Amino acid sequence: MAVLEKVPGVGKGKARRAPGAAGRPQPVLLEDVPMPALLQACRRLQEVWALDADAMAGLLGTSRSTWFRWLDALKTGKDCPWTGDQRSRALALLRIFEAVADLHHEDQDACRWIHEPLAAPGFGDRAPLVVMASGFEGLLMVRDYLDFLHGAWT
Repeated sequence: MAVLEKVPGVGKGKARRAPGAAGRPQPVLLEDVPMPALLQACRRLQEVWALDADAMAGLLGTSRSTWFRWLDALKTGKDCPWTGDQRSRALALLRIFEAVADLHHEDQDACRWIHEPLAAPGFGDRAPLVVMASGFEGLLMVRDYLDFLHGAWT
């Protein structure tokens, strides 16, 4: 994943991909992605998508104060506990981030796509961000939609 390759400790052959169907993007295995790399990538995602702390925390299934505690831990090099659900959400978000970056090469276009209503099956004219904010199922729905689009491109 290009997004993770830009984060120290991940990419360039350091993270394995899960086995799967040829040509279909596969998730980076959870146990291979160090927590600091996930945090740095999520912080970048927050910046590109122009999300406030409340929205970012909600997407990760945590509180605003915990999000700030994680960012502080990143700065100081301290370890911070994440649940399996939070790690799964972070990786789903990063797959979405990568897919949107492939679809829209400019940050402003990616941000616009996330925030604008989408007239696609299952979205009900809601923005992908609104769908993702509805919970883990919403994250998976947006991820699956982008995986479908990616399959249509190839």
